[in-house]
Amino acid sequence: MKDIPKSFVRANQYTMVVLTVLSISFQSVALLALTLLFVLLPLFFGPKANIAFAVAKQLNKDASKDETEAAELQRFNQMIAASLLGIAFILLLVTGHWFGWVLVGMVSVAATVALLGFCVGCFLYFQFKKLKYDLKK
Repeated sequence: MKDIPKSFVRANQYTMVVLTVLSISFQSVALLALTLLFVLLPLFFGPKANIAFAVAKQLNKDASKDETEAAELQRFNQMIAASLLGIAFILLLVTGHWFGWVLVGMVSVAATVALLGFCVGCFLYFQFKKLKYDLKK
């Protein structure tokens, strides 16, 4: 799968927002662990392991006509989210320091902003690729 239907990506973003906001609201490390698992499964097992994609596929049987986004960008965004949530989880589990919730909030804000039309991860990906290209010159 080279491209992912936008409806699947949106479902993933909505799920991310809901899970992170609930984790912060209830100050629940258990919910954060569930959120981290939600993000890690597709990274280890591919898009077929994404729960939000599976639900979106059932709700939108004709996703083949949707606009698409690059699977590479989705994976990059998932890696950023997994990194931030993983650090937050370890930080909260080990120290209970409030900064862990700030990291979770960053993921929540990024997913919300993506739903509104600006993909922070995509911007970072573009900058990374541009830097890589410039260094090759």
